[in-house]
Amino acid sequence: MFIICGQNLFSQTSQKNNQKIKWGAYYFDGWTGTYPYHITPELTKSFSNRESKWGWITSSQEIMNEQIDLASNSGLSFFSFCWYYNGKEKYKNEPLNRSLSFYINSPNIGKLGYNLLVANHAGFIIGPDDWSTVCAEWINQFKSKAYLKIDGKPLITFFTLNTLVDKFQTEDKVKDAFNQLRRQAIEAGLKGVLIAVALGPNKKDISSAEACGVDILTGYNYHNAGFVSGKGIVPIENLQKKEVDVWNQFSKISSLPYIPVVTLNWDPRPWASTSKGYSDSPYFTGFSENSIYNSVFACKNWLQVNSNSTMKEKIGFIYAWNEYGEGAYLTPTKSSFNPLKGLKKALKN
Repeated sequence: MFIICGQNLFSQTSQKNNQKIKWGAYYFDGWTGTYPYHITPELTKSFSNRESKWGWITSSQEIMNEQIDLASNSGLSFFSFCWYYNGKEKYKNEPLNRSLSFYINSPNIGKLGYNLLVANHAGFIIGPDDWSTVCAEWINQFKSKAYLKIDGKPLITFFTLNTLVDKFQTEDKVKDAFNQLRRQAIEAGLKGVLIAVALGPNKKDISSAEACGVDILTGYNYHNAGFVSGKGIVPIENLQKKEVDVWNQFSKISSLPYIPVVTLNWDPRPWASTSKGYSDSPYFTGFSENSIYNSVFACKNWLQVNSNSTMKEKIGFIYAWNEYGEGAYLTPTKSSFNPLKGLKKALKN
C-alpha cells in the first residue's frame, strides 16, 4: 500500500507524537453453533480456508484463554466485544454474548483489556424501557480493572444512533439518556463515561451525533468506501486507499475526536444465502498477511501524523478479530495462513 503521508513528514512528526497506540479488534461471537446463518454450508465448504485453527466453533473457555494470549502477544491492547441486548433477562443468556463471559472468567484477563460495542441494530434495538437495565449492566462492566478507559473514563461504542433516536423519539431525549448513564457512572465511583458512535463521514449523521451529545466518532468498518461502480470484484488496494480518505474527512466535518478503523477486508459471499442480501455484494481480492500489514501500518502512520484529530490517548480499532462470514479476521487458520504475522510486523515496524 501507498504511504499516506510523505516519509519526511512522518519522520518529523513521529518523534513528537510517538505515543504508544492502543489497538483493539472487534470480536464477534457468532461461532457458537447456535445460529445456522453464521456457520453456513457455503462457509464450511467453499471457504474452508477461513476456518480457524480451533475449528468453526470457537466459543469456549479454553479457546478464549488462548485467543487472549495470541492477541496480547501480537500487539493488541483490547478486544471490543459486540454486545447484544434482546430483553431484560434474555440478554444474559444470549449466545452472542457468551465470549464476553468466557473473557471475564479467563485467568488471562490481565493480559488484554476490553470494551463494549453495543450492537443495537435490527433484532437488538434498545429503547427507553430498557435503558435502566442496560445502564446497570454497562456500569457493572465499566468497574472491571480490565475495561478500557481513556483519561480514566470507560469507553462504550454504539453501532448506530439511528435506532436510539427512533426509539427515544428525539435527539434531545437520547442526549438525556446518555447524560443519565454518565451521572450513574459517577455515582458508582467512576469518572464518567466516554460515548462513541460508529458512522461514516456523513454530515447529517455526524450532526445527529453531536446533537445527541456523543463524545467520540468512530466506525465499525468502511468497506463501502473501496467499491468501484459497476465492478463486483475490487482489489483490496482500492479499499486501503479510500479508507484513508474516510479518516481524513471526519476532521473536516466535526471537531469531535475521531478513532480510526482499519477495515482488513470485505468478502461476505459465505453469507449470501442469508437475509443479509449479500448475494450481489461486491467484495475485495488480495486479503493476505501483506495486505494486513499495509492496512494497519497506514493507520499507525495516520494516528501519528493526525494527533489533533483523534484522542489524546491514541486508539485504533481493527475490523476484525473473527468476522469469518465477512472475510475479515486475524485468527490463524488451519491452513498456512496466519494473519497475525501481518499485524505483528505492522505494529513492530
